[in-house]
Amino acid sequence: MPKASSAARVPQLFSKIWHLPDSVSWMDPLPPFHRRGIILAVVVILLAFLWPSPAPQQAARPVNAGHSTGTNIPMQAELSESQPDTTARQPAQPSADSQGQWRSYQIASGQTLAQLFRDNNLPVNDVFAMAQVEGNDKPLSNLQTGQAVKIRQNAQGVVTGLTVDTDNGQILFTRQPDGSFIRAQ
Repeated sequence: MPKASSAARVPQLFSKIWHLPDSVSWMDPLPPFHRRGIILAVVVILLAFLWPSPAPQQAARPVNAGHSTGTNIPMQAELSESQPDTTARQPAQPSADSQGQWRSYQIASGQTLAQLFRDNNLPVNDVFAMAQVEGNDKPLSNLQTGQAVKIRQNAQGVVTGLTVDTDNGQILFTRQPDGSFIRAQ
């Protein structure tokens, strides 16, 4: 007998749900069909807002594969293009090697390394990837006004290297095939 009583309760439950809009007083001017339609529309809208969405796609290129420091330190270096003519926007003295063309820059007051990359339409994420492998002496974070910096780009415009002249010599950051950078020197 318990099955019969539970089976009888299901139609009663659906009947109560179906007639629930009839007892809502602020909907009195509306016919029952419209009341049920409004409630159904509200339920559908709530479900649409609460429905889980797929996770956003991340960039496929790893920033620093194999060299995890556990921290992301933003760059604070200040750079400026070295330009013989103030109207020219190209850096001074480009030179080429087998992996791309080098462009020379000189650090100036008020310009960060990230701003230099932005001003020259270079990916700023490359600056952060290099900062993750710059080492304890922080050659990119401790740049001084007038210090020389060279950036190498391949034919497609991808940054393949960066060199910094320091008191201890020249430090090279090179892009790996997986898109990460390593420090050489």
